[in-house]
Amino acid sequence: MSRISDVIVVGGGVIGCASAWFLAREGLSVTLLERGQLAERASGANAGMLLPFGETNLGGPFLAWALRSLALFPELCAELRQRSGIDPELEASGALHVAFDAEAALHLRAKAERFAEHGLRWLDGDDLRSQESSLARELVGGVWSPLEAHVRPPLLTRALAAAAADLGAHIERGVTVTAIRSVGRRVVGVETTDGSFDADHVVASAGAWTPALLSRPLPIEPLRGQLAILDLDEPMLRTIVVGAPAYLVPKRDGSLVIGATEERVGFDNRVTSEGMRGLLAGAEALAPRLGQAAFRRGWAGLRPATPDGLPLLGPSPDLDGLVIAAGHTRNGVLLGPITGQLVRDLILGKDLSDEARAFSLDRFA
Repeated sequence: MSRISDVIVVGGGVIGCASAWFLAREGLSVTLLERGQLAERASGANAGMLLPFGETNLGGPFLAWALRSLALFPELCAELRQRSGIDPELEASGALHVAFDAEAALHLRAKAERFAEHGLRWLDGDDLRSQESSLARELVGGVWSPLEAHVRPPLLTRALAAAAADLGAHIERGVTVTAIRSVGRRVVGVETTDGSFDADHVVASAGAWTPALLSRPLPIEPLRGQLAILDLDEPMLRTIVVGAPAYLVPKRDGSLVIGATEERVGFDNRVTSEGMRGLLAGAEALAPRLGQAAFRRGWAGLRPATPDGLPLLGPSPDLDGLVIAAGHTRNGVLLGPITGQLVRDLILGKDLSDEARAFSLDRFA
């Protein structure tokens, strides 16, 4: 186990592992410290949707970043497969954003017009069902979004970590960071349940647990997201379906992920009967035949949510050498690659771009 590195990354979710990968590619010595197992928390309880147009209420900077990050996935996943032997299962499935009533349809039509240059187009109910015959007759229409996609987040996270390790990064599981060490205003490493680790830079990317690492309050709170997974006897959907009651994500192994609740219940990550009932009812409303599918399991994760839904990215105002990369709410997988690149650039001494300043800690000062 290496005790001295150029960079220590705290957190073994998709953000931490993406940071470790992009830093290791630059030849920096990296130690990643995860208190449990990789992708054990929010990155594991995740459908892996890559939906830049699902969050258009978050504004222009988010969409620009999300589209740039989405564009990185094909090359990134190919490189990770080759270097780690793990396939993140990127599926360029496209997505259908669907409506049950006129008000929702009006909103979706406006979205299709606004983003027509990206291939979004409106489909009426019959056209919707001609594309996905299992969808409910009650749906009045929807928007087809051809660029959107999905991955398997646990596989993506493990592939990033394994590829970083192949380049010399040290991936340490079962090690809890208890404090960030500093001398004056300068970071010098971390204290852990397994002793001290030294580094000139520390990346705080521990999801909902990131505020506990810092000396100042950080506006990140846990947001519980429960999901369910069904086993299908035969393929029922080819694309992601996003509607008011739920979203549906068909996976390569024939399973279907249903998500997701959004619950402010602190650090309670239990799966509840109420949560499962709501998800299964929502799935049946979108595609009635799902009522006959076998239930495999439910699970839950705690998303690191900020007040405005945007991540907190940038250098710490308190400690030189400390970089914050957390608070991605429900877009950690989508923004993982571009966040990893931003962390790399900050460690290498580059300033935040004007675009990235929309996510800086200053907005909550």
